[in-house]
Amino acid sequence: MKKKLSLPGVLLAAGMFAVPAHAESPYYVSGNIGASSFSKIKIETSSGALEGTAKTKAGIDLTGAIGRSFGDFRVEGEVGYQRNNSDTYTFPMGVFPLTGNFSVTSCLLNGYYDFKSCKLKPYLSAGVGIARVSLNKVPDPPVILRESHSAFGYQVGAGVAIPLSKTIDLDARYRYSGTTKVTLTDNHGKLGIHGSGFLLGLRMGI
Repeated sequence: MKKKLSLPGVLLAAGMFAVPAHAESPYYVSGNIGASSFSKIKIETSSGALEGTAKTKAGIDLTGAIGRSFGDFRVEGEVGYQRNNSDTYTFPMGVFPLTGNFSVTSCLLNGYYDFKSCKLKPYLSAGVGIARVSLNKVPDPPVILRESHSAFGYQVGAGVAIPLSKTIDLDARYRYSGTTKVTLTDNHGKLGIHGSGFLLGLRMGI
């Protein structure tokens, strides 16, 4: 009887050792918060001539994502929001204070390459998608601009993940993001928004 059970027992034991006791899920969710710093926003006329340049103050950058890991590569869908308050507006007649704010809401498909050769996990990222460029209470005499327009959005960046547990990483990243130009209503010009983001957050396996 013992000899008859030995082969099934060996196969069962081999199967148990072949499967990790705590298999990690390839799926994850993440959330980040940080500072957004838009580059100077060049406002052009319909013919492409420079009309003026808007400068903004540093603002907020928020992202949330759900993704899947494929070894060294990850793919995720991300929703982001950036907003900077206006600072000054420069055009041929001089520099004037500017009120209101500029914001970008984005839905991006991101790809990552993770370097897993050390305890820390540095990575590179790039993404493309749809962005919504908004102006809120930005004056362009004699009117106040309150409008939103869709554009192509993108981001490239780098960061490092610091393991806190088997399923949770602390995530620190830098990224440069931007949009294509949008045309404002009633011949108020066209503009695109570009800038840097410095973020900190968590990535958690699910």
